[in-house]
Amino acid sequence: MSRILIISAWYYPFIHPRAHRWTHIAEYWASAGHEVHVVCARRRDCRPEAELNGVCVHRVGFDSLKEFIYYLFGIRAGRGRVGVGARRPGWGLRFFTWLYRVVWQRIYFPDDASIWYFPARRKVRQLLSVEPFDWMVSVSLPFTGHLIGLDAKRRFPDLCWLADIGDPFTIQAKPLNNTKLYGPISRRLENTVLEQADAIAVTNCAATRAYRHYFGPVAKKIKVVSPLLHPFMPNNPGVGAEKPPWPAFLFHREAAIHLGYFGALYAPIRTPDAFLYLLANTFSECPALEQKIQVHFFGDVFPDFFDQLDQNPNVHLYGLRSRQEVRLAMQRMDYLVNIGNTTDFQLPSKAAEYLASGKPVVHLSYADPDPFVAFWKGAPGILSLRILQNRISGADIRRFIAFLEHPPCTLSGQALVRQLQPCSLGAVAKAYEALFTADQLFRAVPGKVEAPSCR
Repeated sequence: MSRILIISAWYYPFIHPRAHRWTHIAEYWASAGHEVHVVCARRRDCRPEAELNGVCVHRVGFDSLKEFIYYLFGIRAGRGRVGVGARRPGWGLRFFTWLYRVVWQRIYFPDDASIWYFPARRKVRQLLSVEPFDWMVSVSLPFTGHLIGLDAKRRFPDLCWLADIGDPFTIQAKPLNNTKLYGPISRRLENTVLEQADAIAVTNCAATRAYRHYFGPVAKKIKVVSPLLHPFMPNNPGVGAEKPPWPAFLFHREAAIHLGYFGALYAPIRTPDAFLYLLANTFSECPALEQKIQVHFFGDVFPDFFDQLDQNPNVHLYGLRSRQEVRLAMQRMDYLVNIGNTTDFQLPSKAAEYLASGKPVVHLSYADPDPFVAFWKGAPGILSLRILQNRISGADIRRFIAFLEHPPCTLSGQALVRQLQPCSLGAVAKAYEALFTADQLFRAVPGKVEAPSCR
């Protein structure tokens, strides 16, 4: 068996795509007998050193200035916490947001997790100096995680390093730092990570094409590992209960058509403008639907979007909820809504969850080609509406109305299982292992690939 080190700013109980993905993978590897260590950011409600489901978790530093302030002042109900709900930002949050944008956002480097770099780097060096690891995985975003991986690779050149890119760094639609100050050095650092990493993973083919376009031959080592279909966690309360305490009470109007959106919104990559335009014009075209459609937003609502969503009588905001609550809510929806990214190389991590739900999906598409549509692979049950300048054509609005009036069939049974197989936990974990195998990073005998020997 192997010793594996994972560097990820976000890990359970953080609610974040990277935390969900790598918590499950780490526990999967631990259950297979590997010794797995995770270096992640601190939280007041978590011990600095703990073993969780077989994984040794080391919590050091803070992944953002926000988390540092939460810790300093003992804030337990801040934005980004499960169950807090969505609410209008108070004067304190508005002041902090202003200060963040006019001061901190202009000087931090490489991203807002920069304050995590030194404590996390120190912990990684300490772990690597005690006993050798067979694999090291650094996770982004934040890109700070890859800089820690780069430092470790330079100090321990025989260490096998996988850079897992959940989201790109320098080719984002909105720069993650002050490009006037840091643009050239940011690009050089990302290029260095691509050069030095033994293996690199992204979640879709469009991302590999984007990296090859911007970085050339150095990006040829990038491989695709599918989004993860998150398994249920049966040890958590509420799962499998006959009467789940939440959110069953939310959906009591039998005549309503319930649409659910699950995820966060980030300007300018993903905003609610086109969806709200769709609602308004749908009600103009078919006034009876205004009394029927109820839209449920699950996820972190940034102050930028709170008012325009909260003031819409057909929209309900719930903030961040646990994965179990989200699964229950998703099953109570009539339709799921996906607001696509304005970029053509980012695939939302919830794509597998949406497909697995068996619910019809309304997808607002900003890109052509669109990674979300490509992930669907022609499966039935998806309505893709083209967005141009945050507007939707009259023909597409009528298609949306017809979609609501005549729900389509969706993929089910063995066909659904086959399409989702690459997204299963075992398949995703083995796909990462195969990246090392391909580069001969496992010890092997002729004709047979084996895991590294025990240390």
